[in-house]
Amino acid sequence: MKDFAKSIRKIRSDKGYSQDYVAMKLNISTSSYSKIERGQTDPNLSRMKQIAEVLEFDLGEILMEKPALTIGNTNDVNPSEGYSFVMRKEFDESLRLILDLQKKIAELSAKMEQRG
Repeated sequence: MKDFAKSIRKIRSDKGYSQDYVAMKLNISTSSYSKIERGQTDPNLSRMKQIAEVLEFDLGEILMEKPALTIGNTNDVNPSEGYSFVMRKEFDESLRLILDLQKKIAELSAKMEQRG
């Protein structure tokens, strides 16, 4: 999530938006938004989508920038980072995002094949 925090801070800054403005659009306090940007609070997928809408960027592109873990490779997993349960709504939103990303990848692959 630190990568997401860094990304949104840069995007917000590049667009000239203040933290106050983004927080107001999200209907949260500036302090709460600041914690997201500093990586002190991990936003759920729904909040990430809202931030992407306010800052006008493609959430999928930001999330895809981080290299995926190789299945079975536990060397990249930090055991001190705990995992908590996920609500069904968040699971469904995550699944929908994954399916959207898979569709986008397939579309891009098809375009690349057409070009050469």
